[in-house]
Amino acid sequence: MSGKLRLFLPSAFCLLAFLSACGNDRVVLEGPDVVFADAFTGGQTGEWLVEGDDAGRTAVLNEQLVIAIEEPQLLQYSTLAEPIFADFALEVDATQLGGDLESSYGLLFRMQNPGQFYRFDITGSGMYVVERHNGDGTWTRFLDDWTESEAIKQGLSVTNRLKVVAQGATLSFYVNDQLLNQFNDASYAAGQIALDAGTFGHGGLKVAFDNLVVRNP
Repeated sequence: MSGKLRLFLPSAFCLLAFLSACGNDRVVLEGPDVVFADAFTGGQTGEWLVEGDDAGRTAVLNEQLVIAIEEPQLLQYSTLAEPIFADFALEVDATQLGGDLESSYGLLFRMQNPGQFYRFDITGSGMYVVERHNGDGTWTRFLDDWTESEAIKQGLSVTNRLKVVAQGATLSFYVNDQLLNQFNDASYAAGQIALDAGTFGHGGLKVAFDNLVVRNP
């Protein structure tokens, strides 16, 4: 499952797109609690479903999973085909390499299908959002709006370590080892994971993901 969404939402941060790649060689990607890890070996996509066209493309480049989006108001994601995760602690390095700092990037998890999943995204301007995409095409946002956090490193070519811990209905969200928020929601109990990026008013976004690891919580 890999694809694009065009979203029309009633807020300043209203229209999105998807993509991925980046790195930190000091991250430990092995251990007895690790159930999946990927350092994105060059030229190999593994179980990641990637696609590309003139609007946006995903590729494994320079040992990173990179999402590049040329058009505004577009959301693009790359899904890990398997395994399916229920309870887990997922971490990944994410670096915005180009584009408007109000563009977003992050994680999708417990994906049921292209229209049902949880989303945790940040922006290069220091904002974050947590929301659920419902089967009828609507969004349920767990925050009133995009929320500012000093834990998020701002700007281009700076790496943020994103983390989601899912234990039953309890969902916890971290950036750079700092807890941003925690919510309870039992709508989706298990599913696929994906890396995403999104544009609002401007295209030209490029985001790199690296050093992804999934552990038992």
